[in-house]
Amino acid sequence: SGFGSRCDVRRHASWAAQVMATLLAEFDTAHCGVIHDSQLDAFGQCLATASADGHVRLWDVRKPEEPSFLADLGGHAAAVHQVAWAPPALGVLLASASADGTVAIWGRCASGPGDWEIVHQESLERHGVVRALAWAPAEHGTALACASDDGTITTVEHRGADLSGGASVAHIWNSQTFPAHTRQATSVCWAPPPVVSDRPLDMSGARLATSGDDGIRVWHWHETTEKWDAEPIDQTLPADTQTPCLLAAAAVPSKESTAVRDVAWNSWDGIADMLASASGCSVIIWTKAGAADGGSKGGDWRAETRVTLGEDVWRVSWAEMGNILLVSFGQKEQRTALLKQRVNGEWDIMDVTVIEN
Repeated sequence: SGFGSRCDVRRHASWAAQVMATLLAEFDTAHCGVIHDSQLDAFGQCLATASADGHVRLWDVRKPEEPSFLADLGGHAAAVHQVAWAPPALGVLLASASADGTVAIWGRCASGPGDWEIVHQESLERHGVVRALAWAPAEHGTALACASDDGTITTVEHRGADLSGGASVAHIWNSQTFPAHTRQATSVCWAPPPVVSDRPLDMSGARLATSGDDGIRVWHWHETTEKWDAEPIDQTLPADTQTPCLLAAAAVPSKESTAVRDVAWNSWDGIADMLASASGCSVIIWTKAGAADGGSKGGDWRAETRVTLGEDVWRVSWAEMGNILLVSFGQKEQRTALLKQRVNGEWDIMDVTVIEN
């Protein structure tokens, strides 16, 4: 997590009503601006930090107590809002979303771990600031989705290589933009792949969830029209059903609205699709019962549960197994909590306490 231009690395261990996080290292990233995002790769070995100074910096954290600098990626002309590592099956790729209206896809060179180059740069200036991005599951190929300030979502897909140039290889990328929100789009995520397959699915069965100032939207890829169609969703939010005393805050919460800061798609559990969204001081759990394979058919999406944390909620992220949600929240001080669903459907809230190593 980042505060100012500093970054810390933590390891979590679960307790009954509390989660202890050990602070392994806190170091100066040498960024000249606020850190907007930091992401570990799939193996937990490389950390990418994105800053308001327009740079992405990479760090070797295989020894988390002694992070070492790897590379400075300076391909943007304005603040970098988010970074995302591609699934390992696609190779060593990192995408960055910037306020300059571009998305850069970085690839590591064979010459060494500190040598990187831009393999593709998508220009989306006409849509304003690029707020967020997310890679598709590897089953859908090399593809990512981007959320922009004017409410549009753009999918960028690698379509292969052109070898007609002799020694030089030209990579072919295709992009498609569609209006998703009436105001700014704030985040985007992909559904888990519809089936387990050892062959590429292309966009077959692909689904997206997006958030913006006007709520959340869910989309599925229509193979015949080759467009993204909206899935029916009831935007009515439930009353506060679970307010944790453990996390009661003295700070005055911000005014509730339909604006959603983040959305995350949970793995298919064999019963219903599930999303989590960050809205105001609450986490909203959305569900959709329907097709046995977790596809786009079935009933409407509905907001099932609201959990209020007492302070502004910024980011939500599902654990890969079980209905466990990591939540970043707070106003003057950033805090972390884990939400875990019980068998009866209720949610336990565990505060994360940071202790020195």
